[in-house]
Amino acid sequence: MKKEKYSIKKIAKGFLPRTVTIPLCQESGFECESVVNVNDIVKEGQVIGEVSRDIYGSSSFGVAKIHSSIPGRVLAIKNSSYPNGKQGKALEILLEGSFSHIGKNHFPFDWKSYSPAMILRTISESGVVNTFSNATCSSFELEINKIRDAKNKKLFVRLFDEDPSCKLDSSLTKTSLDTILEGILISAKVCEADEIVICYSHKFNLNEVLKKLSNDQIEGEQKDFFFPYKLTLLPVDVKKYPVGTKKELVNLFIKKTKCEESSSKLQASSFFTDANTMVHIFNAVVLNIPVESVNVYIDGDCLQSRALLNVPIGTTFYSIAKQCGAFSKKLKRIIVNGKINGVAINSLETPITKYVKSIFFDSERNALAKPTSDCLRCGRCRIACKNNLTPDLIFANVIHRIQVEPIYLESANLCDSCGVCSAVCPSKLPLTQIIKLLKNSK
Repeated sequence: MKKEKYSIKKIAKGFLPRTVTIPLCQESGFECESVVNVNDIVKEGQVIGEVSRDIYGSSSFGVAKIHSSIPGRVLAIKNSSYPNGKQGKALEILLEGSFSHIGKNHFPFDWKSYSPAMILRTISESGVVNTFSNATCSSFELEINKIRDAKNKKLFVRLFDEDPSCKLDSSLTKTSLDTILEGILISAKVCEADEIVICYSHKFNLNEVLKKLSNDQIEGEQKDFFFPYKLTLLPVDVKKYPVGTKKELVNLFIKKTKCEESSSKLQASSFFTDANTMVHIFNAVVLNIPVESVNVYIDGDCLQSRALLNVPIGTTFYSIAKQCGAFSKKLKRIIVNGKINGVAINSLETPITKYVKSIFFDSERNALAKPTSDCLRCGRCRIACKNNLTPDLIFANVIHRIQVEPIYLESANLCDSCGVCSAVCPSKLPLTQIIKLLKNSK
């Protein structure tokens, strides 16, 4: 039977797992250490992992803490597969005891009278990470610190998906827009922005939504809802790809506003985030709930149905698949965070982390894996690259040790991991992944 197609209109609460496996590395470049021991009893929302200052030094200031997603007892500290394809330490916790947040009444916190530093401390203690990029993930505070001394700061908020097949941000925009908008105001205050730039699908009538919201709440003009920030609404043709990267959004902003600043300068002085992160900001600041669960878009032709689920961190992919009706076809591959620039993994025992936005359970018929062959030197990857890289030469150097001019290797820093070069390659070479490896090795 063909799977019924329908529009997801709300977030469904995922089932509580009997055990969770919570990875101790949930942002790029930092691995936390367990602050609890085997057989310890932990509460829901309790800090169970922190970064070691002895190992990472001052660069670790602001790294997001890791919280228990359920109350229970620590069964083990073990090795686990991660959703980014890597492996590392994880805490296995058995569900026991009562909950601190689930099923409880939450009274909104009036954050407007507090300083940016105090709000940022709350965000950091809650373990919020910025999921703007599918390729990398770092704590909200670390990202804020990068533009701490910048002038004319702009807050770019993307309400559509970087990878069109990873539909979390666009789904949250439809189901949780009020939450997202308040998260934007909180973020603008924290990063002390001068201007808010909301980037959204040209098909979504955001302008009318903001007008209605403003009139309902403060009886004023649309701009008053975001007072005292300057507001720029940036509709984006999401059918084109890539349009969700920092560079593309800044170029669209310059084109619309006739801004005279250079693209590189704007990128360096701006904070870029997404709808998913705004939801976590709202939960942390307004509801005082740390990042212990995440919203995940679930799809794939192996499943009985698609869903937008809120699941505890540490829930296995197998448990999530069961909640969507289990498998109707033979599972071939699991794809995390989109089919264009996501990661393919093989283990159903992989747990959910903060940076997981979507999961695709695909059958053999729709699997992305295809046999690779030698480079044909067709030049398609060069033509497709908007940043004018030469992916074929970089691949040849990294894989086959063929000498190329240093300038070609240095250009790898310009790669935004859009995945187009890999998509157009007739030899199915993993060009994007190789360029990413080269960037990380520097």
